[in-house]
Amino acid sequence: MPTRVLRRIGVALRDEPAAELGLGALTAMATAGLFSLLLTWWSGPVDAAAPFAKSNSITFLRLGFLLFPTRGITPLGYAAFAFALGVTAGVLLRRTVPAMAATLATFLFIQIAWPIWVRPHLIPPAHAFVALTAANIPDADLAVGPGGSTIIVPHLPSMTGDWIISTQNIDPAGHPFNVNNVSACQGNTPQACNNTLSNLHLRAVITYQPAGRFWALQWIETGVFLAAALVLAGFCFWSIRRRHLSR
Repeated sequence: MPTRVLRRIGVALRDEPAAELGLGALTAMATAGLFSLLLTWWSGPVDAAAPFAKSNSITFLRLGFLLFPTRGITPLGYAAFAFALGVTAGVLLRRTVPAMAATLATFLFIQIAWPIWVRPHLIPPAHAFVALTAANIPDADLAVGPGGSTIIVPHLPSMTGDWIISTQNIDPAGHPFNVNNVSACQGNTPQACNNTLSNLHLRAVITYQPAGRFWALQWIETGVFLAAALVLAGFCFWSIRRRHLSR
């Protein structure tokens, strides 16, 4: 948050605070929206040519960690929230440098934690059940699951662009399956391992967000951050008014 904004918080709140803070928030949102628009336009050909060969790749997925927060309308919500967060830090700490540090640390934490714990569940994720057979096991990837278990992750061209959140292997009874427990897979004989696994009637349970939910998630996430910005702004007005009345 700009230093001059933090230094003018007291003046702004005494002299038409709603107009001043509203103008600052709109300026931040307009700037973020402009940069998002330019970035989306510039990177359009790059996004279209991105390597989506593997369905479990999240590097260039529109719903993943890199593209989603820099495309569409989410930067507007982030900008409004960051502005309100900075004002709140200034109101509480009353010192420019600590307020800036607290704002930056809090915003970075939210930006890292949000796509890991919150975004995947803004809309209940979809599930796909894929039989693991002799046809798809040899081309599948192996991943490390809970407790160090080995998970077979099949390649599904039909899910290209979908955001794969998690994959689990289950046996015919629906119990979690760990490839590490298969004796034929303990040695250096991949063919024997694949043959054994293909005869166990295993399934891969894939939890994912379909690529078609991009705009739905964009609107929901933007709305959440705008609502949080309004709550912080309301707290600032209440805190300052309470402080002035107590004098």
